[in-house]
Amino acid sequence: MIRLFDLPHARAVATLAAGATVHVPVNPVEFHGRHLSLRNDHHVSMGLARDLHARLAPGEDLVVTHDLELGVNPAAGTGSRFTPFLDARTAVLTACDALADLGARRVVFATFHGDPLHNLALDAGVRRLRARGVAAVSPFNALLQSMLTLDPSRFADAVAHVESADERASLLANLALDFHAGFFETSLALHYAPETVDPSYVDLAPCPVYAPQRAFDLAAKAAARLGHTRLAAELRFAAWGTGWKVIAPRAGGYTGSPHRATAAAGSVFARAIVDLYVDAVEATFSRAAPPPAPILSWVGGATLDGRITV
Repeated sequence: MIRLFDLPHARAVATLAAGATVHVPVNPVEFHGRHLSLRNDHHVSMGLARDLHARLAPGEDLVVTHDLELGVNPAAGTGSRFTPFLDARTAVLTACDALADLGARRVVFATFHGDPLHNLALDAGVRRLRARGVAAVSPFNALLQSMLTLDPSRFADAVAHVESADERASLLANLALDFHAGFFETSLALHYAPETVDPSYVDLAPCPVYAPQRAFDLAAKAAARLGHTRLAAELRFAAWGTGWKVIAPRAGGYTGSPHRATAAAGSVFARAIVDLYVDAVEATFSRAAPPPAPILSWVGGATLDGRITV
């Protein structure tokens, strides 16, 4: 791995001039329950970046900047750092301009933080770079898009270790809503950074049952009746996400069933995610396709760029 900003300036410029793809991690310091680290998003996103690079450029060094270490609307909990959307967007745009000035030709953002405003901040960076003639993509958007229409049966191997057929079915049925420090994310952490996972995760109780936020849930049902399938899916996602935030403090800061996590399940998830990332990056860099867009992009306008909460 090459840390771009640790190189002598002349060598950094030469590395970019040679066409190296630069991976830019942008992740929050965020509470992920007591069993995962505050930098879990960094560890997972960098594991995915390494696998992505190995697929796209085998034998070449991964070129990476330092993590910007910021995130909009992280989960509440001890240690979380909150970055307002406008501040995050400014920091991302400043970093993008500096990379373009340095001579970057291809940039991949590495994040594993799902907040819509966070990913709108990264999208602003993608658009700034593209406006300056730099190919850029945030492949995490492809994963978020897939979660709106997830076919859980594809991940049967990830739950094969669970003895109860009913529990296996439940884990798969709720996979798209297991968005924070639960079975899905804890498994990825065990796969990519097992040293950062406390062994006590096996003793954690499942997240308590909770309801989707009523206003978003009603809006989702209305959108579905009107045939707005994509909007309905996004509103359902928002309904469950905001519903979980209400109970998150007493739920231990995680969704789902982290006690069922395994490194083997993480490997199943990682392979599927990297396949999505490869497709997104190759389409953007090699076929000049538009990069995958963030989901719930309407949240920017609905919150007046993060000035109000929804």
